[in-house]
Amino acid sequence: MNLNKLLFISLLFIANLSGNNIEINTINKPTNILKNVEIYIDKDNKNNFEYIQKNSASLFKKNSNKLLHLGYSTDGVWLKFSIQNSSDKEIKKVLVISNNMLDNIDLYTKEENSYTKTSTGVFSDSIFNESVLKFYFNLLVEKGETREYYLRVSSLSSALYFDLKIMDKDELYQAELQNQLILALFFGAIISLIIYNLFIYFFTKDVTYLYYSLYQFFVIWNHSSYSGMSLYLLPIEYLETDAYLSIFYLSSLIFFALLFTRKLLDIQKHKRIDFIIKILLFTSIVLVVFTSPDFYPLEMVVVTLLFSLSVMVLISFYFLYKKVTNAKYIVVGWSIALFGWIMLGTKQLGVWTLLDTYPYFYEFSMFVEAILFSIALASKLNKTKELENSVATNAILTRELHHRVKNNMQFIISMYRLKLAKYENKDISESLKEVEGTIQAMSATHEMLYSQKVVSNLDTKEYFTTLLNRLKSSYKNTNVEISLDIEIDIDIDSSIYVGIILNELMTNSFKYAFKENGGQIIISLSRSNALNCLVVKDNGIGFKSSDVQNTFGLELVSSLVEDELGGTIISNTRNGVEHKIQW
Repeated sequence: MNLNKLLFISLLFIANLSGNNIEINTINKPTNILKNVEIYIDKDNKNNFEYIQKNSASLFKKNSNKLLHLGYSTDGVWLKFSIQNSSDKEIKKVLVISNNMLDNIDLYTKEENSYTKTSTGVFSDSIFNESVLKFYFNLLVEKGETREYYLRVSSLSSALYFDLKIMDKDELYQAELQNQLILALFFGAIISLIIYNLFIYFFTKDVTYLYYSLYQFFVIWNHSSYSGMSLYLLPIEYLETDAYLSIFYLSSLIFFALLFTRKLLDIQKHKRIDFIIKILLFTSIVLVVFTSPDFYPLEMVVVTLLFSLSVMVLISFYFLYKKVTNAKYIVVGWSIALFGWIMLGTKQLGVWTLLDTYPYFYEFSMFVEAILFSIALASKLNKTKELENSVATNAILTRELHHRVKNNMQFIISMYRLKLAKYENKDISESLKEVEGTIQAMSATHEMLYSQKVVSNLDTKEYFTTLLNRLKSSYKNTNVEISLDIEIDIDIDSSIYVGIILNELMTNSFKYAFKENGGQIIISLSRSNALNCLVVKDNGIGFKSSDVQNTFGLELVSSLVEDELGGTIISNTRNGVEHKIQW
């Protein structure tokens, strides 16, 4: 008897749903009623309710789809249906519209001889009642009553798709609690990864981490708008503006995804591939710049997003074939992300999507992609640390090398001093002093490089000052004023040669240029027309170039300038001596 009764109720439920009236007292679980409504597509959404109600007999046709989908459309959709209560008590239910991105939703309810209008949607002042992120209307049907309804739906800021369900309010709350819990976990996980990568960026200054963080930021901001979670982030009066910012969110995440991939795979070294990336970057910018109330290319942006992700997947496969580090993570990560975005995009475009069966597949794919890229970035960080340790070790070894070279030079000077000490010859002493000066010039470079932490550059002014002080202390004439004007630093490779050159020219000035009353030496180092320029000038007695053209010191200077520095030297012996060296 119970089995027959259950069978009878089931047949009654099916019969009522297949007829013109929807029997509300037989609905005991969330039920999609779209197949039990009549539908009319209002081209360009131009007709008002009075026209629709007056001509309903000729306008409406039976609907046969469980999901209504027009894609991105300027049209409006009208639905007509009746709800019947055959029970002996009033019944309260809610009518739920599944898409929470729709701009305008109006429900017209027949009350005796007139209709009352209730509105919701993104552009409505009464959206998201009781923090429920789905649009819904309260239904109250008295016992024995049949009520007629018209539902009008339109949307320009998003795709026009939805299903229509009747359920108990408690069921709505339970489903919404589960929905918001899953979304909160998703947003929390992604935000944690964003913060993690931003911390790494601030410590390493590697923009790869910044690009990925910005990409993920626009992913979750776009999804907060799509899912309705922006209700908790923005005042209600800004939600309408937020709805029209989808183009900006999508274009921005495309932009930073491209920059992230370009940087992580070092694509800029491959000119042809980099040219493709630059075109996609330019396209994402153009779509935002030219967006206006008259031109809102949201569908084009979605297609651009899917195409860009497809290109990045193909590029990552190429780099995987070339055995580039981290390419395997890029391949898997972007492939998963691409499939997730395709499912989301096809839902917007009105074709088959896995989201109809697995509604949280997109969130799952984005989370897996984020985990994979975080692993890739962690691997990159480990390699960066290894490189930093290697650089630090090399710096220590390099400083130790400079220290040993400097000590060896000092040993050579001491050894020759001892060896030649028994010869009391003025010429030998002078020659030894000049040799010592040359060695000291080279030794000073290595001494400074050993004493400083950074071995990649040299403070040229400090180097010249050290060299000149040592040289000046070797000569009796202390009434010589030395003026230094150093505007640039020179590289380490050139510093030893320039030190020897400066030592030779200064030795000549100290030895020959001045009498007992002393004089002045001016040294300047600057850069002009992409050339370094060293000028050494004194106001001494000068000399005839024919008298000294075969001296070893000046021959050494000319040889170093031309052969080692690849430069030129011009000497002027009028009113003192001036040497101008350019390289």
